[in-house]
Amino acid sequence: MNGIDVAAALAAFRAALAEADSPEAIERVRRAHTGKKSPLKLALRNLRSVPPEDRRAVAQSINAAQSQVESELSAAAARVLAAAREARLEADWMDLTLPGASTPRGSRHPLTEVERQCLAVMRQLGFVPVEGPEVENPYFNFDALNIPEHHPARDLQDTFWVDNNLVLRTHTTSVQARELSKHPALPFKVVSMGRVYRNEAVDATHLAMFHQFEGIWVEKGLTFAHLKATLAFIVEALYGPGKLRFKPKYYPYTEPSVGVDLACASCDATGCSACSGGWVTILGAGMIHPKLLIQFGYDPDEVSGIAFGLGTTRMAAQSYGMSQLRPMYVPNLTLLHSLYRGQS
Repeated sequence: MNGIDVAAALAAFRAALAEADSPEAIERVRRAHTGKKSPLKLALRNLRSVPPEDRRAVAQSINAAQSQVESELSAAAARVLAAAREARLEADWMDLTLPGASTPRGSRHPLTEVERQCLAVMRQLGFVPVEGPEVENPYFNFDALNIPEHHPARDLQDTFWVDNNLVLRTHTTSVQARELSKHPALPFKVVSMGRVYRNEAVDATHLAMFHQFEGIWVEKGLTFAHLKATLAFIVEALYGPGKLRFKPKYYPYTEPSVGVDLACASCDATGCSACSGGWVTILGAGMIHPKLLIQFGYDPDEVSGIAFGLGTTRMAAQSYGMSQLRPMYVPNLTLLHSLYRGQS
């Protein structure tokens, strides 16, 4: 065929294709054997050198070879692609019947858990949670709560002051003062919780920052009996059945004021390291002072209220059997996990 050897071109193509084991290699073979400078394309250009009587047969032979090349390239590409897919499936295979490797499950912080328990109890009594700022106006933190300037209670709290004559709140009672300033419709029952700050000498049972949970109830006809019954319900719901003791206390914003002690379940009458003389102080409470009611536009002859507060940091320490408060605020996952397992 005057130098045009179609069989040799096909043989060279098939030899190159046999060594192609990837899509990239097959593409290189395609360019080499179907491109403008491939042997078969050059053979078509050289048909003029073929005698006229043989030209038709040679052209048919070249076209047939080109069809074979295209067909074998497509088959090889499909084969290589299938092999690559099988290899990937084999590498990525996993037994779906085996148990999965789960991420360790987290847990709520002890303080968060105690706050949730308190909220659950208060919701049973119809109390609604409210929030307020931690950087507070002195009016709501002190003056509106019957703690005027130079009052001894301000000295006792030894407050942290910041710019613009603002103060880090010393109790969550400031939130209740803010709510009362809105003169809400009665009955009015809210609870507030969160961080409070005092310039305390840090020791095993005192910190400069801790958590509180406080509530107030304002309505016509409330008496000290309502206060005692409410406190008894809260203590029993949080701590379980036990003996309670009410003792006189002083708070500027309540009158009369009481402290509530719970009989220590860990000791006999001689006392132990967890209590004082067989009793554990749980919370402080009282009837809302008439001066506060007047301050916020209520007539103390018509309206009365009760207020109470719990130290949730101390509650959490007691609940989890911790003798110190500081570990509650240390980012120690090992400790927190051990506390969670101990309660679960």
